[in-house]
Amino acid sequence: QEQDNSDNNTIFVQGLGDDYTVDSVADFFKQIGIIKVNKKTGLPMINLYTDRETGKLKGEATVSFDDPPSAKAAIDWFD
Repeated sequence: QEQDNSDNNTIFVQGLGDDYTVDSVADFFKQIGIIKVNKKTGLPMINLYTDRETGKLKGEATVSFDDPPSAKAAIDWFD
């Protein structure tokens, strides 16, 4: 029996520009599915990548959804 390893609920996003926040990314992606919330902080599980040297946003992020189908829907939405 083949096992389905589709429990990946995190997507990598590129091309966000240079003027965005965790909230703006969350507002956009919550249209597709429920974004996972960090139980300790209460914040959406979105990681914004910054340039190590300049500290500026790189236009890249990861977004974690509550369930794998939402992550797949987000990928299909932008494909």
